[in-house]
Amino acid sequence: MKKIILAFLYLNIAILFSQDTKEFYLKSGDRVSGTVSSETDSTYTLETTFGAVTLNKADIQPDEVMIYLKSGDKVKGILILESNDGFRIKSQLGELFIERTKVDRVEFISRLSKGTEGTSKPGEEDSGRWYYGEERLNDIFFDPTGYTLKENVLYLSGLSWGYGLTDRFQIMSKWGGYLFGDLNFRPKYMVFKKGDVKSEQALSIGGHFHLRGYPNKHNFKKVEENNWSGTNGDGIRTEWVRVGDECNFIEEEFTECEDEESMWYEFFAAYTVSNLKKSGQGRINHTIGATITSYPGYDTMPRAYYAVSADARKSLKLIFEVFWDPYWASMLEIMEEEKISDIDFDFGFIYARSENFRIGIHFQRPFLAFYYKF
Repeated sequence: MKKIILAFLYLNIAILFSQDTKEFYLKSGDRVSGTVSSETDSTYTLETTFGAVTLNKADIQPDEVMIYLKSGDKVKGILILESNDGFRIKSQLGELFIERTKVDRVEFISRLSKGTEGTSKPGEEDSGRWYYGEERLNDIFFDPTGYTLKENVLYLSGLSWGYGLTDRFQIMSKWGGYLFGDLNFRPKYMVFKKGDVKSEQALSIGGHFHLRGYPNKHNFKKVEENNWSGTNGDGIRTEWVRVGDECNFIEEEFTECEDEESMWYEFFAAYTVSNLKKSGQGRINHTIGATITSYPGYDTMPRAYYAVSADARKSLKLIFEVFWDPYWASMLEIMEEEKISDIDFDFGFIYARSENFRIGIHFQRPFLAFYYKF
């Protein structure tokens, strides 16, 4: 079953990544989509489902854009020319040429297609050009990406909260641990962010510091078979024991004990490459990262991961992650009481339900993700 799921997932990702379709809105109200086979100074030749089509560039409805500069400035105008060097726009300030190296991001201003008469199909609101989806992930479920929260953005989920102190520095905390005396904080700093609209890179580092509690790590250990009265059972079995839960470890004689929670911490680093899809609709993001968890009395616990997220729609991100973690116990391993592999995977989606609310489902526990950004 696991191999079948993996094969199905790889197939869908391959199909998604292979998309190279462009959409053109014409001044007449028509919309034509296809693969650009050739281009001249005045025309595009397009391979469509109804054959080859030549479009005059003069007949194409120009795009209205908002260009955000790395300096913090922003300019709105009609896109006249887009090249590898930059963007030429017609704005209220006149005709401007903005170099790509100075651009932080570009947003295409939505416009209604003529002739739709109020009817649309699912996903049709995403037609046209859009470089960025509505959500930029600063975590792949529970593993960090190279990005941080924007300045003054507040994050709140069912398990944690966070705040962007600057565009490069954020702090988060798992508020659920407060109920058990675990005051914790997770600072994250973006070391650098470089590139342009077509391709950019970001590297972040950080840590997570806990006053008490247990990490979400497990050892596959031999434990005593104990009956309900607390006396020795008939034998020994192996099972997944959470790191820090010493009371389940095998002893020569069964004795009552109390867990002594300790201060513990982890450090992480994440590097993300974000590339604009050839279709000009959304991005594909690749992240590699590693974490190191340290808990008193245990060996250092490493984790390494690779994740890819892709904008399927402006409001929907598909996510896949593969990770190596000798101390991770999947639900299948816990139920079967066996160690299957140090390598596991996760996949799912994040959907921007509204401007502030996101919801997602993924394969690994806790399965459901939801959070607000204000």
